[in-house]
Amino acid sequence: MDRSIYTYALIKSLYDQGHDYIDSFWPFAIGVIPAEIDVEAGFVQRELNGKYGFKIPLHVLEIILTRAKRRGCVEKKDEKRYKLTEKGRVYLDKLETEKQVERRINNLLEDMKKFFQKGNLPLNVDQINDLLLSFLQKNIEYFVEFINPSIAVAKLAIPSIGSQDNLLIEYIKLAEEKKPENYNTLQEMVFGSIISVVLYIEEPSEITEIRRRKFRHRQIFLDTNFVFSILELHNHKFNEPAKELFILVKRYGFDIKVFDFTVNEICRVINKYISESHRYPITVGVDTLFSSLKRKGWTKTDTREFIADIENILHNNGIEIEWTDVDLDTYDPQKQGLRDLMKVYKYRQNLFSQNHDLASIEKIIELRGKPVRRIENSKACFITSDVRLCKFNLREMGHKENGTVCEAVLDRVLTNILWLKDPSIKLPLKAIIAAHSRDLFIKRRIWDKFYDVLQQLKKEEKADDEKISNLFYHGYIEDVLREFEEPEADKITPEFALEEIEKAAQYKEELRKRKIKELEKAKDEEIERKIKQQEGEFIQRLKKTVSNRELEKETEWLGRIEEIKKKIRNRAEKSTKRVFFWKKTFFVAIITILFAVCLIKYGWDVFDIPRIIFMLILAIIGGAGISIKRLWQKGEEKCYTKIYNKKIKELGLHEYE
Repeated sequence: MDRSIYTYALIKSLYDQGHDYIDSFWPFAIGVIPAEIDVEAGFVQRELNGKYGFKIPLHVLEIILTRAKRRGCVEKKDEKRYKLTEKGRVYLDKLETEKQVERRINNLLEDMKKFFQKGNLPLNVDQINDLLLSFLQKNIEYFVEFINPSIAVAKLAIPSIGSQDNLLIEYIKLAEEKKPENYNTLQEMVFGSIISVVLYIEEPSEITEIRRRKFRHRQIFLDTNFVFSILELHNHKFNEPAKELFILVKRYGFDIKVFDFTVNEICRVINKYISESHRYPITVGVDTLFSSLKRKGWTKTDTREFIADIENILHNNGIEIEWTDVDLDTYDPQKQGLRDLMKVYKYRQNLFSQNHDLASIEKIIELRGKPVRRIENSKACFITSDVRLCKFNLREMGHKENGTVCEAVLDRVLTNILWLKDPSIKLPLKAIIAAHSRDLFIKRRIWDKFYDVLQQLKKEEKADDEKISNLFYHGYIEDVLREFEEPEADKITPEFALEEIEKAAQYKEELRKRKIKELEKAKDEEIERKIKQQEGEFIQRLKKTVSNRELEKETEWLGRIEEIKKKIRNRAEKSTKRVFFWKKTFFVAIITILFAVCLIKYGWDVFDIPRIIFMLILAIIGGAGISIKRLWQKGEEKCYTKIYNKKIKELGLHEYE
C-alpha cells in the first residue's frame, strides 16, 4: 500500500508541534537513521523515499538535518555523515504521533470501506487508499509545478479510478456532518499534502520566508468562469470554493478587478444561453454554464436583465472594472505565434474567447512591468479555473524555463498559497472536491455530439420520444456519457446511440422487475411522470433547430446594448474629467493660498512652527507623490464607476428592444 496519505497526516501533526515548515520534516529524517552507525545524507534521502514517499532534494535535506543537529538529535561526524544521538533516540521513543496518526487513518479507511459496501461498490483498503491519494493529488499537482516550474506535473499525477469518485465525495459530506474525527483526519491529509509541496522549492532558505512575505497593493483580475462561480451561476460544487477564495483574497486586502473586455465576454456567453438552452436537459449534469442555468430555471428575461445590469452586479459584489482600450473582435496579440500554441491546449476555443485569454495575459504582463519570481512581488495576477490556460501560460510563455510566476494563476493554487501564509485558516475540502467533481459531469463536447446524433435519429425516425425518454430513467445516460473524455467524441455515433437506447429500455425493465412493493411501483411511476414532464421540451426540440434569424436577432440585441454602453462610458469619462478638473483646481488653489499666507505672515528666514508644518506638507506632497497619485486615480475610478452605473440603472436596458 502507498503510505503517502499516512505521511501527509503525519506532516500536519508534526507541523503543529514545530515552529515552521522545515520543523515538520526533521523528525522524519532522524527516524530513518540507524541507531549505532553514521550515514550520509544520500542514505537518508533514499530511506525517506522508501518509507514515506518523500523525494527530498539533497540541498533541502541538508537544511532539514541541520535543524535536527541544532536540536541535538543528530551529530555531524564529518562534512558528509550524520549519526543519531542519545537525545534523538529519546525523542523518537517519546514520539507517539506516528501511532496516533496510524490509528486515525486505519479507522478512516475501515469506515470508508463500510460506506462503499453500502453503496454497492465493495473496495478493499488498498483501493480506498489509492482513491484518497488521487483525490489529494488533484489538489497539489499544479501547485507543485507552480512552486517549481521545472518539475513536470505528469511525473506526479496519479490517475483517477473513475466511478468511485462520486461516492468518495458523498462520504466526505457525510463525515463533515456526522463524523468529525474522520473529517479532521481528511483535513490533516489535505493540509499535510500542501505543506509537502514546500520540499519542491528550489531555494530552501525561502521555505522559512513563506509566511513572512506579505502581499501589498496587489491586484487580482478574475476570469469569466470564476466570476460566474462567485455569482452562483455554476453548479454549487464549483460556486462554493470560488466564493471561499473570494472571501480569502478580500481578507488579504487584494484589489479585486475584472477587465472591461472580460465583462464583454461574460455578456456574450450569457446572451448565447438564449439560443443554446434547449440543448441541455434539466435532469442531466453537463460541464457547462448553460446546463447549470437551465437547471436553475433561467429564462430569456433573466439573461437580458443580467446583461443590462452586469456593471452594478459586479460593483455590488466588490469587483472593480479595469477599463482598457482592448477590442476583442479585432485584438491581435503582441507576441506572434501565440495563437497556434494556444490551439494545442484549447483546440475548440473560438476566436473571441482566445482573444480574451491572450489579452488578459498580455495586460497582466503590462501591469507587472517586469518578470517576477515570487507571487508576493506580482503587481497583478489573472485568477482562473482554466487548467489548460494555465498550462499554456507556464509552458509556452517562458515561465517553465525561467522559473518565473505565470500571469494566469489557477484558483486552487492561490487557495493553497494563502493557506500556507496563514495555516490557522481551517479551509473546508470544497476546493479539492470542485477539482475532483469536474470528472463527475458529462464533458460539454461529448454531450453536444450526443445531442446532434439524437437529433439526427429523430429526424430520420429511427428513435421515437418514448425510447429517447428511457435514456433519462434513473440517470442512465448520465452515467454512460460521464465516462467519456473530450477526445473520444468520435465514438458517439448513431449506432452507439441506438445501442444505448436499447440498453436503457432493458435497464428500465430490469429495475421494474426488481421492485415488488406497491410503494416502490408508485415511486417508479412518479419518476417516469417527472421525466416526461421535465424533458418533454428537450425531446420535442430535437426536431427543431434554431433559425439563423433567431441567432441574428439575439446578436443584434447584444450589439445594440454594447453600443449604448460604449456611449455611456464616453459620457461618464467626460463627466469624471470635468468633476476632477474642478477638484484639482480647488486643491491647487488651497495650497497656493496657504503658501501665500505663510510667506506674507512669517517670511522664509524664521524657523517657527507654522513654517515647519508648511514645509512638512510640501515634503509629504513631494515625497509621497506616488501614493497621492494612486489615491487620486482611485478617486477618479470610483467617480467614473458611480456615474456609469447610475446611467445604466436609469436607462433600464433589460427592457430595451
